[in-house]
Amino acid sequence: MLILTFLSGTRRAAADPPGPSNDDATTSVVVTGTRTPEQSQRATVKTDVVTRDEAEQRGATNVAEALSTQPGVQVNPGAYGYLGTVSPIQIQGFDLNRVLILEDGEPVIGDVGGAIDLAAIPMTDVERIEIVTGPTSALYGSSAIGGVVNIITAPPRDDGPSGRARGEYRSHNGINLQGTGAYRTNAVWAATDLGWNRQDGIRSDPHLPDLQLPAMQRLLVGVRAGAAFTRRIDVQVRGRWLRQELDGIDSTTYPGLGRFITDTPQTTDRFAVQVLETIRFGAGSNLRLSLGRQWVDDTSSTVPRGSPLDQIRRSTQTMESFEATATFADGPRTWVTGARLEAERLSQSLEQTESVEGALKSTMTPEIVPELLGSAAGYGQIAWRFGELFTLLPGVRAEYHPRYGSVVAPRLAAALRPSDTWTLRVSAGRGFRTPSAEELGFNFDHSIYGYKVIGNPSLAPETSWGVNGDVTWRPGKRWSLRGGAFMNWVDNLIDIDLSAGTTAGTVVTYTYKNFERVRTFGAQGVASYTVSDRFRAELAYDYQWTRDDVNDAPLSGRPPHTVTASVRAALPWKSEAYVRAHVVSDAFVDDTTRTPGYDTVDLRLGKTLWPGSQLYAGVLNLFDVHQTPGRVGDLRPPLGRVLYVGLRAAFPSEEE
Repeated sequence: MLILTFLSGTRRAAADPPGPSNDDATTSVVVTGTRTPEQSQRATVKTDVVTRDEAEQRGATNVAEALSTQPGVQVNPGAYGYLGTVSPIQIQGFDLNRVLILEDGEPVIGDVGGAIDLAAIPMTDVERIEIVTGPTSALYGSSAIGGVVNIITAPPRDDGPSGRARGEYRSHNGINLQGTGAYRTNAVWAATDLGWNRQDGIRSDPHLPDLQLPAMQRLLVGVRAGAAFTRRIDVQVRGRWLRQELDGIDSTTYPGLGRFITDTPQTTDRFAVQVLETIRFGAGSNLRLSLGRQWVDDTSSTVPRGSPLDQIRRSTQTMESFEATATFADGPRTWVTGARLEAERLSQSLEQTESVEGALKSTMTPEIVPELLGSAAGYGQIAWRFGELFTLLPGVRAEYHPRYGSVVAPRLAAALRPSDTWTLRVSAGRGFRTPSAEELGFNFDHSIYGYKVIGNPSLAPETSWGVNGDVTWRPGKRWSLRGGAFMNWVDNLIDIDLSAGTTAGTVVTYTYKNFERVRTFGAQGVASYTVSDRFRAELAYDYQWTRDDVNDAPLSGRPPHTVTASVRAALPWKSEAYVRAHVVSDAFVDDTTRTPGYDTVDLRLGKTLWPGSQLYAGVLNLFDVHQTPGRVGDLRPPLGRVLYVGLRAAFPSEEE
């Protein structure tokens, strides 16, 4: 979890592994799965990598778009209609805050209804995204039941000045501008990241003012810097401000009174500061220290036009963390031990102006009483390599929460490589998740729509066991075949108890509850064919089975079958083409409803104008598959077809 930007940027060090080759684009250095740098194709724990170049070829401007067609995961904004346009991720049948989202190793806060909105994280300063599937609580603690997504930045690669810029125009009057400027010497580097994008709102009915998707505007300002004070001590600092503004419109018709229009603006400011220090002892041993702080301020309003009545909901969430990790290289063994302290606070209030006995009355009500949620953890791991044939990786984490006591999460992973063409991996581990501040003390009053959700301070933590295995066969430099399977068991799953709502007038009040057991099972097959950097084709199939043992039914919104196919080819005249198809089956919603299956096709053409540049054009969702407004559980894309054209450039180019 620590010093990720350092590990990804120290390419000039003698001990570093070689960079990616043209024969296999998956040889990027990874650190998420085991906390020690490994080539992804030889990692003891399977780690998928989406590089910035791959994300751009997919037409992605944010992390949600980069992962929306990634095999093994689901990113469907339509799966959570009650959250609006939020784009969370599902891994191995788990979603919301059961998948841990990291930025440079630090957990991302500021979720919406338990979901981190990946669409709100731009690709401006992202170097790559790593995805580790299966329970990884032994290394990362709470919320890592389904897996971990680590969004990684990196220092500039070259000495002297460098930079990259991207400008793009999209359908729905979408504008996306991204840029990074940096300077590096032998011992010091600094970078500034800027990004801005906007998009018009999308109406649910062309004859009504209501917006299915709100008008959106996002601004990113980031600063990163690093210095090597000695040959053994390296310090890095990262700061980021991300502002998001959403402007929604709803309307309601009252008999005899006409249609009333309500504005629903929302503004979110996210700040993050992180200081990383690495002390190297030589021979692969080091001590890594991380100090971080994040805070999120969110304001959402409900403002009827032409009326003095309104509601303004304000929330503030903060997290402070300190982590120390020591790595000791001992010949075939690499020991990792560390400790982490974490403190999180969340508060929320509701200000509203009401009409009481013919007079206006303004009140402010705390919806979430400010409360400190802290934890302390210690963890250890040993990677024991028996030559090139076998690697054994046991690990354990002990974590203490003042509210819940202590929990121990072990994990054991192993990798067998009987030859250069075969790799077999298996892992098993314990997962756990403590209730969030929202689930403990949340009071979400949505009476205008007929319901309320309140927290439950008596919730118990979720616990799980998970088993993962996969086999990779590379009969030559061009072919790669991989198959894998997983199974998970979760006890005390936390969810809204929809069967026990209490009614007062026209408003139903729900609360959170621990359910008995949930099971998930799945399998994956991936085949790829690569010819140097001129051609690459990939075909992947994912199967997923879920079961809620309480209700004896599948989990809602989990498509059992997904097929992804992609082809990238270099064309004459310094051009390239990229085609990606994504097919998703229908899925269970409830006993009487299934979400429709769908398929999307993305196309992109690019041409080099000068070294390090590319003029490109493309289309996302070529056949304009989109949601039916108001349809429950509709997983289809809410935006429909998107056309785009843009120009990107880098200095110095990798070709120079």
